[in-house]
Amino acid sequence: MTLFTSIVFFIIVSYFVLSINKVSDIYLNNTQETILRMRKDFLKYTVNNLITQIDNKIKIKTAYIDKLVTNTSVIINLKMSMSNEEFHDFYLNFFESNTDYNFWTVLLWDAKENKVMYDPQNVSGKSWDITLGNIQAKLASYKIVHHGSQTAVYGISKNYVNEIVKAEMAEAIRDTRFNDDSYMWVNEILNYNGGKNYAIRRVHPNLPETEGMYLSTDMTDMKGNLPYLKELQGINKNGELFFSYYFKELEQDTVSEKLTYAKLYKRFNWVIAMGTYEKDLNASIKQTNEESKKLVSKLMLNSVLLFIFILLLSYSLIMLIEKLYSRHSKKILESEINQDLLTKADSRRSGTKSLSDAFKDYKQKGHNSAVMMFDLDYFKHINDTYGHATGDKALIETVNAISHIIRSSDKLIRWGGDEFIIIIFGLQEKNAIKYGESILSVVSTVKIKMDTDEITPSLSIGVSYFKETDTDYTDVLKRVDEAVYKSKSNGRNQVNQVL
Repeated sequence: MTLFTSIVFFIIVSYFVLSINKVSDIYLNNTQETILRMRKDFLKYTVNNLITQIDNKIKIKTAYIDKLVTNTSVIINLKMSMSNEEFHDFYLNFFESNTDYNFWTVLLWDAKENKVMYDPQNVSGKSWDITLGNIQAKLASYKIVHHGSQTAVYGISKNYVNEIVKAEMAEAIRDTRFNDDSYMWVNEILNYNGGKNYAIRRVHPNLPETEGMYLSTDMTDMKGNLPYLKELQGINKNGELFFSYYFKELEQDTVSEKLTYAKLYKRFNWVIAMGTYEKDLNASIKQTNEESKKLVSKLMLNSVLLFIFILLLSYSLIMLIEKLYSRHSKKILESEINQDLLTKADSRRSGTKSLSDAFKDYKQKGHNSAVMMFDLDYFKHINDTYGHATGDKALIETVNAISHIIRSSDKLIRWGGDEFIIIIFGLQEKNAIKYGESILSVVSTVKIKMDTDEITPSLSIGVSYFKETDTDYTDVLKRVDEAVYKSKSNGRNQVNQVL
C-alpha cells in the first residue's frame, strides 16, 4: 500500500509539474502579447489625441480671428460716407498707424484704374480676379468692402494661425512628461521623395539642441539601420506606422531599442511620433512573469496536497485556476493604466471612457453632467524656476485638495501634463460658476513650501455641458477648452462657462 501510494504521489507530482510548466509558458506568451498591445495602443492613442488637440486649437484660433476681423469691419463700415480720397487716406492710416494690425494682410484695389493702390504684403496679381484668388487661398478670415471705385480687403492669413498653433503645440510637447521616460517629438517633411535634407527636426525633448537640424533618409541609427527612410516609406504608404530603431535614452548616454508610432499631420507636414524603449517593455514582462511563477508555485503545492486523489481532474482544475489568476493579473495591469501614477487621479484612458459613458447617459436618459477643465497657471514657470519635482508636488497637492471637495461619484481626470478634467454629475448650470469658484478657493489654501520660498497654485477653469446638437463627448471638450482660454485671457485664477 505504501509503495502504491508513493507511485501515485510521484505520478501526480510529475503530472502537475509538467502541466504547470506548460501553463506558465502559455501565460508568459499571453502576458508579452498583452503588454505589447497595450503599449502600442497607448502610443497610438497619445499621438492621435495630440492631433485632435491641434485641430481644436486651429478651430478656436480661427473663431477668435473671425471675431477680430468682424470687429474691424464695424469700424471701417462707419467710414463709408467718406469720399474716395478721404476713404483712401483713412484706410492706409488706420492699418499703418496701429501696430495691432502688423500681422494682417491688407489691400486696396482701384477698379477704375484696374490696379492695386495699397499692398504692403504683396498679395495682389495683375488683375482683380487673380488678386481675389490669391486672397481666398491664403487668408483664414477676411472681409471685402466696396467704396466707390475702390475695393478694400483685410484679414488674417492661414499661415499666421498655423504658426501660432505650431508654437503653442511645440511648447506643450516639450513640457509633457510620461512616467516611463517616453516622450513625443516632431519632424517636418520638406520633400516626400526623401533624400538629403528631406525633413527638419522641429521638436525633440530628448535632444533640444538638435531642433532645427536637417534630416536625411540615408542617416543610420547606432546599429546601422535606416529609421528615417523606414518612417518616410510608411508615412507615404499609409500615413502612419509602428517601427523600431536604436536611440539614446532620455537624459542618458545609453542606447536602447525603441518601439515607435509615427503619424503624419498633413496640414503642417508634421510627422508626430512617440516611442517607448524595449527595455521598459521587457522589465514589465519580467516582473509580471515573476509574479506568475510565484502564483503558479503556490498553485502546484496546494493542488498536490489538496487534490492528490483526483488525478483525472487535476489538469483541468489547474487550467481553470490559472485562467482566474491570468484574469486577475490583467485587471491589475488595467488598473495601473486607468490611474495616473503621479497624482492618483483617473488616467486619460479611464477618463475617455467616463466622458463617453456620461455622454451616452445624457443622450439616452437626459441626465446632463457638468464637464469642467482646468490647468495650473504658469505651470511651466514653476517647473523652470523650482524644478520638475516642485511642479510634480504642485500637481499632487492640487489634486489632493480638490479630491476632498468633490463627491466620490464624480470623476477627476488627469488629461495631460497640468491639464485636468472633472465630470460633476447632476450639477445644475446655474451653480456651475459657483462650484468652480469653490474649487479655486480650496486650491488657494495649498502651500508648496521650499527652502526659502513658498508658492500657492492657481487655476484657470472652464466649464460646459452636453448639448442636443453634440455628436460626441469631444464636442463639449471644445467648449470647455474655449472657456479655459477665456479664463487665461481674462487674467487667470478664475472660472468661465461656455454653453
